[in-house]
Amino acid sequence: MKASRWATITAPSLALVFGAITVVGTALAHPFEWNRPEPTSYAAVVHLMRDELYDIRLASESGAVASIAPKASRIGTLAATVPQFALTLSSALEDSAAGRILWVARRMESAAAGLRQAAERGDLADVAAQTSRCGEVLGLLDAFVPKQYVCPMHCERGRVYDRAGLCPVCNMHLQLITSDRYTVDVRPANGPVRAGAATTLRFQLLDPAGSKVERLQIVHEKLLHLIMVSQDLSWFAHEHPVAEPAGSFELRYTFPAGGRYVLYHDFTPDSVGMQVVPVELVVAGPERPVVPLVEDDRPKRVSGYEISLSHTPLTVGADCTMAFTVARRGKPVTDLEPFLGAAGHLIMISQDHAAFVHSHPMTPDAGPRIEFKTRFGRSGLYKAWGQFQHRGRVLTVPFVVEVMAEAPSTSGGATQAVR
Repeated sequence: MKASRWATITAPSLALVFGAITVVGTALAHPFEWNRPEPTSYAAVVHLMRDELYDIRLASESGAVASIAPKASRIGTLAATVPQFALTLSSALEDSAAGRILWVARRMESAAAGLRQAAERGDLADVAAQTSRCGEVLGLLDAFVPKQYVCPMHCERGRVYDRAGLCPVCNMHLQLITSDRYTVDVRPANGPVRAGAATTLRFQLLDPAGSKVERLQIVHEKLLHLIMVSQDLSWFAHEHPVAEPAGSFELRYTFPAGGRYVLYHDFTPDSVGMQVVPVELVVAGPERPVVPLVEDDRPKRVSGYEISLSHTPLTVGADCTMAFTVARRGKPVTDLEPFLGAAGHLIMISQDHAAFVHSHPMTPDAGPRIEFKTRFGRSGLYKAWGQFQHRGRVLTVPFVVEVMAEAPSTSGGATQAVR
């Protein structure tokens, strides 16, 4: 099949840049009234159908039934345009996939018609069933969209792959280069979350079309890594909710104070690669004083251990090394244990919460020096947490570093950098 390649975004190393962070209980992304452009490629057709289907799911949940039928009709119209993008004389002669695409496109037209009819009858149960049917067919069409994958650690700078798999250097799952974003619906089980009171949070992972994510890779021993931070980044927790059926998870937790928290959900769907989804959570109750974020890379003492940080110049777009040295009672620690399948974990979040880094050492060192390689896509202050394990105890040590937009000048005179 010959299809035009659609525009993609470049993932800036592990520093994933997000759009607006969504408050729990608020619908994510696409507003119903958005007038989307006409497609210019096969991939764009699939992308637009996915957007329309996502809006239909939101409309169904909110009871806005009147908006569903026009969107279902739009999906049918888009499906009818598939042949003009998927079928050319050369593709018909050279690639039998073209015939399968046309057959699936007809199925999508039929499914969209069924969805429109259900919406016109006001039958919400059938709307849900037909929406699910459309999602399944859309998955078949999406399988034929040309894809590119990249290592989230950017071990081989600039290299892309044409299929999912593992990075041959660091063994991380390759990440799909796409502008589509997964979402997470976070809901407290028993009313508002209050500081000091145990609560059960329920998480539902959703793909870009709004369907439940049921197939996840186990990465560093867990299906879902949940990084939670306070608004000022003074508080940090790394948790692992318990898996439930159909891409859902639960976590029993007690938040220490009231205020706003940002929850970063780190998970890896099959054939897509690592996703990091931030969701904002409001916790009722007395709030702690705001702690200003200032650069601080001085050695720290944590649970009887002395931990220091050194690093190469931290510059946007450059390969950077951050190295932690662990000692206890003045003696180097050389028997660190693996923590969640790695010699250590490095998590960094920018001051504005827009950039997130989750990195692991390239070698299975046991100390005292643990090195992390990373790249930054944004300048500014970052809060960094190194996590290591020794004799069954997890050590979490915080630092604050500044990432510059330009490399320091080497032509003499004062060193300059632009934030």
